[in-house]
Amino acid sequence: MKFYVLLILFFSSLIYPQENTSRIYDPCELLTIEDIQTFFPEATIKITTHDLKPANPLGMRRCFWEAGEEDMKFVQLAISSDAETRMKVADQFANNKEFMEHVEPVEGIGDESYYGGSGLKAGAGLHVLLRSKGVMLNITVGLGFGNADEQKHIEIEKSLAIKAIETIEKE
Repeated sequence: MKFYVLLILFFSSLIYPQENTSRIYDPCELLTIEDIQTFFPEATIKITTHDLKPANPLGMRRCFWEAGEEDMKFVQLAISSDAETRMKVADQFANNKEFMEHVEPVEGIGDESYYGGSGLKAGAGLHVLLRSKGVMLNITVGLGFGNADEQKHIEIEKSLAIKAIETIEKE
């Protein structure tokens, strides 16, 4: 009888997996208005999107700081957490990277990171994987219409990602 009880417990753990222990992060708390103001000193920064729940089945929460209504200056931070998704963020990261046309590795941040270009296209911005925290970050910056300076985008996105990671690692 004891064997059957153990067998039932084993199979039920496969059907009903244990609650994930990674933490849930609010993207609007990972960066401050002052962090954004550093790159847009003349702008009035305001948050126009703040996801309090995941915006999609991949467990993504977004925060969007507008820095210029007319000229597409903004910062968006999206974070996905193993705690809120069915597909591990490491698997999402690998999958997303595989389907990108132009992936530029970015060294010195997270466990792995890449840049997917500027603009509003799918996969744009800096993508950073933090395996130990069970999170994936995506930082996208708009520097204004017509500004396609890829190196400037990477520089700013990397700087903001480092600030967000510092906040995550403090918690």
